Amino acid sequence: MVNQPSYNKWFWGLMGAGAILLFFRLGAAPVYILDEAKNAQCAREMWLAGDWIVPTFNNGLRTDKPALHYWFMGFSYAVFGEGAAQARLFSAILGLGVLWLCYAQVRRYAGEAKAFFTTLVLVLSPHFLFEFRLSVPDPYLIFFTTAGLFAGFNYLASGSRKALLICAALLGIAVLAKGPVALALPGLSFFVYVLVTKKWQVFRDPFLVLALLVALGIAFPWYYAVHLQTDGAFTRGFFLDHNLNRFSSEKEGHGGPFIITPLIVMVGLLPFSLLIINALKPKLPYWKEPLFVFAAIVVMVYVVFFSISSTKLPNYPMPCYPFAAILAGYLLTDVFEKRVELPRYNWWIWLILSIILPVAAYFGIKAEPAVAHLAWVAFLLIPLTVGTIWAFTSRKSPPVALKRLGMAWIIFAGIFLWVGYPLLYAENPVTKMLPLMGMGKNARIICYKAYNPGFNFNLPSDKMIIDSAAGMKELVDSGYKLWTSAKYADVFVLTRLDFIDEFKGTHFKEIARQRDLFELPTTVIFKWEP
Repeated sequence: MVNQPSYNKWFWGLMGAGAILLFFRLGAAPVYILDEAKNAQCAREMWLAGDWIVPTFNNGLRTDKPALHYWFMGFSYAVFGEGAAQARLFSAILGLGVLWLCYAQVRRYAGEAKAFFTTLVLVLSPHFLFEFRLSVPDPYLIFFTTAGLFAGFNYLASGSRKALLICAALLGIAVLAKGPVALALPGLSFFVYVLVTKKWQVFRDPFLVLALLVALGIAFPWYYAVHLQTDGAFTRGFFLDHNLNRFSSEKEGHGGPFIITPLIVMVGLLPFSLLIINALKPKLPYWKEPLFVFAAIVVMVYVVFFSISSTKLPNYPMPCYPFAAILAGYLLTDVFEKRVELPRYNWWIWLILSIILPVAAYFGIKAEPAVAHLAWVAFLLIPLTVGTIWAFTSRKSPPVALKRLGMAWIIFAGIFLWVGYPLLYAENPVTKMLPLMGMGKNARIICYKAYNPGFNFNLPSDKMIIDSAAGMKELVDSGYKLWTSAKYADVFVLTRLDFIDEFKGTHFKEIARQRDLFELPTTVIFKWEP
């Protein structure tokens, strides 16, 4: 058995590895994914306009998300300048914060060993690391939700009203990251935990009302301000369309059966997500520990809620990842210290996955025309296969085998985040097509009906707002006016392949087209040619 005090030393090494995985080459991949592009550009527009209330994208109201992450990104732009790394900086910082939170809180209630292995589960998860390297609101939601849930558990465990108010403040901030779901799901988790543990006295605590007022007092002022400044347009768009409608009806084709959400959690927390199922067996002693019960309830609440939601996305259940990691961390500790034997099928699943992943990556890349020439990137995943086979051969000695498996997945995460993803996404249509438009002082871009939002963020500040035209007559008139002016000689149109037939018989000539990477739409560029 490993000496208990050594886990604290191991943790700092683990934090170092986590920091490297989160921060190294943070800006290597271009801001191209739709959500990243819109969020990073919205923050950029708010920062340049000096408006911290109304979110805009391409000078139009953006009702998709609240403002918290825009403020952080804007601060990063102000201090470090504009760019992909700057847009993602605080996401990575908060990722490191989640790792520290998990270790500190689990150590407090379950000891250093379980705290270390809980943190290890997250550090080895490529999905967790990937999400905290994106300029999206989810890292902010996950961090403040995790902190709020831990503070709430502290209150339920100790009765500390200070912890209750801290919990309320943290969840109030989380509401500014994603909306009412940031308060509703933790609240439901607390409610279920109180029912299960029969802590009825909690319901009689008058400070619960004060806590609710604290949470609302933090979140409400911005929501009220943006409501006033947009004449209610943000309120209607955000609460009705992006909250209620996303739950009740499928949005943007992101639907599917109930089983998708549990599968997302299991795949997202590989390799040690398999241990979650092992740990949930009712005969194990973990169910006697309050933290384990609380973590299981949090995971259940998030998984069930997003399973019955009509819209399903990989990032939706991610606030429960730290608590799913706790479940795996309990069993992983006992396996490592040889108190519990790991089921044999786990090793076979890891082995098969390590063989399938490089093969699937090869054929997946090969099937995408724009990146088919980079299919060799899949061979960079071979260390995962080799490392897993190495671990498999020593599975009768769990500490040795688990160390080898962990090394294999850390190498895999580094290859994916630092090499594979940046190489592939450098082939996106935005990066490839921007040079074709010259972007000198005499160039002007118009978007027609629909286009890839990544263009805005990748344009210089003085050109980041793209004129739009909803109809062909408006587009032709705009093109002619811009072309005849002395200031703008080169006029380009961004659109999609769906609308190409409308350009027949006009002065616009197609100069390029490219399908969006791993997506269905195809971007087309036209140039005004009289």
